[in-house]
Amino acid sequence: MSPAPITQDAAASASPPQQPPGKQESPPSGTNLTCGVEPNTQSFDDIFHARFMQIIQEYRDNPRTGALTNKDRKDFIERAYIHTDNVYFGERQLSDTEIKMRALTKVFYKVLAEEPWSDDWIRPHDVERKLSRFEMHKDSVDLAAKFNIRTPREAIIAARRHQELLAQRKPTDPPMDRGPFDDIEIIYIPGTVSSTATNRIDRETIYPVSVSSVAHTLQNHICKSMTRPYLMAEKFLNCTDTEELENFRQFACNVCDFAPHLLDNDNISLLIVLLILTRSDACKRFHENGIRIEGSTISHRRSECMKTKLGWKTADDRRPFDSVANEFQIRVRNACFPAPRGSRLSRSKQPQRKNSSTPGTPLTPMTPPIGYYAPPKVNHAPHPPHPNQVNQMYAHPYPPMMHHQPIPLENGPSPMRPGSSATEPIDLS
Repeated sequence: MSPAPITQDAAASASPPQQPPGKQESPPSGTNLTCGVEPNTQSFDDIFHARFMQIIQEYRDNPRTGALTNKDRKDFIERAYIHTDNVYFGERQLSDTEIKMRALTKVFYKVLAEEPWSDDWIRPHDVERKLSRFEMHKDSVDLAAKFNIRTPREAIIAARRHQELLAQRKPTDPPMDRGPFDDIEIIYIPGTVSSTATNRIDRETIYPVSVSSVAHTLQNHICKSMTRPYLMAEKFLNCTDTEELENFRQFACNVCDFAPHLLDNDNISLLIVLLILTRSDACKRFHENGIRIEGSTISHRRSECMKTKLGWKTADDRRPFDSVANEFQIRVRNACFPAPRGSRLSRSKQPQRKNSSTPGTPLTPMTPPIGYYAPPKVNHAPHPPHPNQVNQMYAHPYPPMMHHQPIPLENGPSPMRPGSSATEPIDLS
């Protein structure tokens, strides 16, 4: 992992990589930063690495400094990033793509500095009540106690160390036991506005997860082995490979399901997940796990994270990142959920009913008459009907269906009748 290994190597090596003479210090303000100047021919990550090693060397040469701490490492990364951003992008006119790359690069260098997958971001179980945290599931308390595990944080750390040992095992080594970490379960309690609201959360409705699942998600964070954040930003900006897009979405879903503490407003991984999933997708996965987090809460966390971590306080500051997120989420959705072939047919190819004034096909005996028809004429008998005929008339209230096609006679064609031809008119007398 870089630059963490860089700090260790730099502390042990007496001759770290040096820049050519004349390039040890940052260029003065305004030097090669005028509008219209082409970007630096060196890659962003190479400029950062050289500056970072220079800062490490200056730290080692200072006799007043002590051992390098994580806080020092984070400060060195941020100082080297600011220098590199000024050299690479400067004050020249940037294209839309460069503006997006600048925003994404800042996010990923922040991820590199803070290492959100580390154990330090797992809050203690007795943290302030209104903050989110993990709690032991009631059915796993006794099992964890047998292995001297008392808190969720201890369980996750132990599971991560055990997975590291499993990963280091060689194929020729004897098999190792997976331990109790698949059976020790914890639940995630989201932060609320007060401790009273936190106490009212129904723990029975929250889906428990094993600590091995949490540890696996943290161990496989997509940025954990990242050494060149600028290249990672380019991948998010230009990635179209279906398999990679599916892997990105799987990571984001695993965070929502097994490591939801990475979505707190003080964790920079929140922006990585919301770069892949929409707000509604994240809330849907929370609800499926019994965790009630509204979309407005996610939006508030996102804006707070941008403001405190990246200094993006206005909509204009956030616009490049939002634009990349919208584009990337569309690519992820199209790759993971392609539209079915049937939905691609246009409506114009579907049969349409036509309103025509021309007569339609003659009705067949099997087709019932359609439309309004005049009632049949009733032949009035000269004398009252027989009682039996009256009963038959009321027994059949509807007239029988009439044939709409002529029935051929057995003796040949029907004889010519007046009006059956154009030459013989109808007798109207």
